[in-house]
Amino acid sequence: MRSVFVVSPFDGGWCLKIADTGEVLFFDTGGQAERRARAMAEEARSLGRPAEVWVHDRAGRLVGRWVDDHYVIEQAVEAA
Repeated sequence: MRSVFVVSPFDGGWCLKIADTGEVLFFDTGGQAERRARAMAEEARSLGRPAEVWVHDRAGRLVGRWVDDHYVIEQAVEAA
């Protein structure tokens, strides 16, 4: 089972949601939340579990993902 760590804005700060446990951690900046998420994903991978980090911007849009330590940029889809 893949571990997923979600970074998103929350009440003037940022949060990291750990999908496996439902735990939520709070941070002052998105960078802090993303660094912690990546560290937790690396720890999961060291235990043999695949992991992803999903990163949202201040508008709540998914803008990128770290998948098995490779960054994937999400492309915005324009409405027709």
